[in-house]
Amino acid sequence: MDRPVRVLLDVNVFVGNIIAHDRGHTGTATQTLVSMVASQTWGMADKSQLLISLKMIETLETVLRRQQFSAELVAAYSGAIVDIMTYGPDALDPYLILGGEERFAMSDVEDAGVLATAFGARADILVTDNLKDFTTKDASVVDTQVVDTSSGKRTLQALRYEIGNADLIIAHPFDVMRWIRLGYDFTPSSLWTVLQKSETEPGL
Repeated sequence: MDRPVRVLLDVNVFVGNIIAHDRGHTGTATQTLVSMVASQTWGMADKSQLLISLKMIETLETVLRRQQFSAELVAAYSGAIVDIMTYGPDALDPYLILGGEERFAMSDVEDAGVLATAFGARADILVTDNLKDFTTKDASVVDTQVVDTSSGKRTLQALRYEIGNADLIIAHPFDVMRWIRLGYDFTPSSLWTVLQKSETEPGL
């Protein structure tokens, strides 16, 4: 991609990252993704620009306090996330009001707000472990891979939204890490073409 990949990491990715660190884990998908956007990189060659809204930051802080993290750690973590976005290559401001969630027919208002943020900030990729709640009648869907989880096998999917001039892919951290390792172009139209081909030709 000839510009920074615009990456919106859902709240559950940031929560997964800090919990993994707290438990002494290293190299998890969430840790790697957060590390990459913190260093403004994406894979081996591309740059990244983190996207997040003030509302998402507030939700993250609420979740972390519920997880019994100290107020000092919560403030430091959310402050670092704001800095990553502000000092990224596109120098974006998370305190911009990006509204518009009312136009998405979703049962969860917070998820609708995340999707509105992705469109408002022209994200290329939204990374979440919460794919089901982002699936609406307006989304195109492809199956990506089957993974083993603690509760059994799970079929992952990627979603694509094309609304107006916006083009967005939504995917699970496992898929995103796989695509990065494979060197895929994260321009949404290019990535979607590859994913559709992979769905019809297993093993690619």
